Amino acid sequence: MLSKKTILSGIIQTSLLTSLSFSVQAEPESLDQMVVTATRTDSAVSSPLSSVSVITREEIERYDYRTVAEALSSLPGVTIANLGGLGKQTSLFLRGTESNHTQILINGVKLATNEFGAPQLEHLPIHSIERIEVVRGPQSSLYGSSSIGGTIQIFTRDKQEGFKPRLSVAVGSHNTKEANVGFSAGNELGWVTFDAGHLDSDGFDSCDGRSLSLGIACFADEPDNDGYRNKNYSLRAGTTLGSRVNLEAFKLYNSGRSHYDGYYNETVFEQYTTGLTAKADITDIWKLTSSVSKSIFNSDTFGAFASDRYENTKNTFSIQSDMTVFGNHIFTLGYDYEEDEVDALNGYEDAERENDAYFTQLQGQLGKHDYRVSLRTDDNEQYGHDTSANAAWGYQFTPATRAYISYGEAFTAPSFVDVFSPFGNNPDLQPEESESFEIGLMGALSHFDWSVAAFRTKIDNLIILDDFFIPQNISEAEINGIEFTASTVFLGVNLNGQLSLLDTKNEAEGDNNGNVLPRRAEQTFTLNAYKTFGKYTLASKVYVSGKRYDNAANNKRTEGFTTVDLVGSYQLAPSTSVRLKVANLFDEQYETVAGYNTDSTNVMLSLHYSAQ
Repeated sequence: MLSKKTILSGIIQTSLLTSLSFSVQAEPESLDQMVVTATRTDSAVSSPLSSVSVITREEIERYDYRTVAEALSSLPGVTIANLGGLGKQTSLFLRGTESNHTQILINGVKLATNEFGAPQLEHLPIHSIERIEVVRGPQSSLYGSSSIGGTIQIFTRDKQEGFKPRLSVAVGSHNTKEANVGFSAGNELGWVTFDAGHLDSDGFDSCDGRSLSLGIACFADEPDNDGYRNKNYSLRAGTTLGSRVNLEAFKLYNSGRSHYDGYYNETVFEQYTTGLTAKADITDIWKLTSSVSKSIFNSDTFGAFASDRYENTKNTFSIQSDMTVFGNHIFTLGYDYEEDEVDALNGYEDAERENDAYFTQLQGQLGKHDYRVSLRTDDNEQYGHDTSANAAWGYQFTPATRAYISYGEAFTAPSFVDVFSPFGNNPDLQPEESESFEIGLMGALSHFDWSVAAFRTKIDNLIILDDFFIPQNISEAEINGIEFTASTVFLGVNLNGQLSLLDTKNEAEGDNNGNVLPRRAEQTFTLNAYKTFGKYTLASKVYVSGKRYDNAANNKRTEGFTTVDLVGSYQLAPSTSVRLKVANLFDEQYETVAGYNTDSTNVMLSLHYSAQ
């Protein structure tokens, strides 16, 4: 009998080959202001039952975001920690949870992580991205493991009518050079988008030189520039078979090398995600969605004394049924299958596991009330069963004011390092588990939109290393927070901002009891502004971060900081513009991780062409 692994591999290979050969045909335009990540179905972003943010292509270009992490740092509840510039390890802490507690999706399928269970955000090419949806709060009842803090879904460039080429070139500080080219094409037969890019930068010295004497960061003093190179492409296409079946395929690929300081000095990486999705309107009230995907992250590290290699692979298959009942209620049933595997030079043995999951959801409206309940059970061959539930209720007080309250459970599976590492492992580890409560209120008054959300998350079975450096489920944490957002237009200036206040507490027994969880900023504030003057547009971003501690003992502190970015653009022609970005305008000297440098004042000049 064929194993599920063999069957899944065959499905993926056949589907991906098919995706390259089908004739393309148009599908309906996506709904404006609709998100899919919060419920795995289309829902209005203006009426969520959880905290949702959307970063659009327009915003990416307006503020000239250079990385995915930079774009995400503008949102409430997000703290970024970077180890020394472009292409260096970048960790995202969503609502104070761990860096491996946030699930990352690409066009609906899961992104492969590194062996520590964390996504490699630093390599994703932002020029290929159409929009980013961020759902804060537990999402394991829909997505399974790694959704304690929330879920982030990245969508690559989408369909457009006609043939529309695009091109951009940029030069900047640290001998940074970037070139991107692409096109979108669509007609009554279908659509396709393609983007390719190349980024090369000399970088700056990642480690600040204090590490060797203070015993922090890279434990080295290597005063040289640590460069980065990334070449990438994105392909996405869709077709309609008959009037009721839509097919869509995509591939997002990037590879390159990154230099840094320490025991290892260079990483050569390759990262790609490929997927095929089929959607069928069986009847006017019943829809089926199915997808297969393959995602890989490979890395080879080199140093003066050692080298290492990891290959991390994730294969997935999913099928989901959505049925509309009683007019405005949607009943969802689904099945997810995942296969994860790590192949490492340093002797990981049998480092693979399969996971079967079944999930169900019911959502709908009853007058001014709306609700959502969901339940998922995961069966993992390595750690067994885990069940997650979520329930939310909302009420529309007035046409412009609404409130919601929610409860959610989530979990994160032990990483491959924790379970399979030959240098200390624990195969008996159980998933880290959480319970969260949230209450939110939002409204609109004339040109002023606002929201406030308060939440509490309790995490049990946190995995930490014991005195013998063996991972154990012996830690607990409690996270309390409140997030404010607002947007308005004042004297012709468009303004939007957020304020996040976070209280994280280590509740494990021992010397660190009551301490703040490391590398989380206790306060963040962002204010974005832009104004257009004829052919000119001026945009700015002010980012304020409170202090953070770099270790569990809270005796290594990094101070708070404020950065200001300015972007000026001029429309040379209807399809052509030039931009000048000055980041860290006032040359703030700061660290997000103790011992690792961040960039000083830096400049990027770019030319953009995009057919109208």
